[in-house]
Amino acid sequence: MNWDPFIVCQPNQSPPKPRDIHSKEGLGDRMRSAAFAELQATRAFKWASEHFNDVPEQLKTDWVRLSKMEQEHLDAIIKRMDELEISLQEKPVSSRLWDSLMKCKSGKEFCLFISSAEERGRQAGIKLCQVIKKTDPVTAAVFEKIVEEEVEHVALVKKYYN
Repeated sequence: MNWDPFIVCQPNQSPPKPRDIHSKEGLGDRMRSAAFAELQATRAFKWASEHFNDVPEQLKTDWVRLSKMEQEHLDAIIKRMDELEISLQEKPVSSRLWDSLMKCKSGKEFCLFISSAEERGRQAGIKLCQVIKKTDPVTAAVFEKIVEEEVEHVALVKKYYN
């Protein structure tokens, strides 16, 4: 998989630990990881919509729609990183999310797994917003919007697999 412009760790390696959140570099580390997670989700939802035939057609349609929303999230994060002059290539990121999603054997398994991942990302976004809201309200607003929209992504599993 071509992940340009990101630099991706080898499958058996972990990415470097993020630096202090109160530094530009530390904020960049978190934004870079979030952006890469959004890219993986963008591609994974699209892939799932084309790959799994054991799900309702409406779920496939929902996955395509969510793929587009994830792309919007990615674009918003990258735009803000550009404004802050933070490089996507400064540090490597992990493709473990993608690797795990590609192991899903059914649409239901994929739906459950990605819902869990989306919730973890949503919780991380909430924490990030709390930490940076006073010092960087513009970046906080970007993540607040993403956090709000991720609620729908997480809820999708309940719609189909309650």
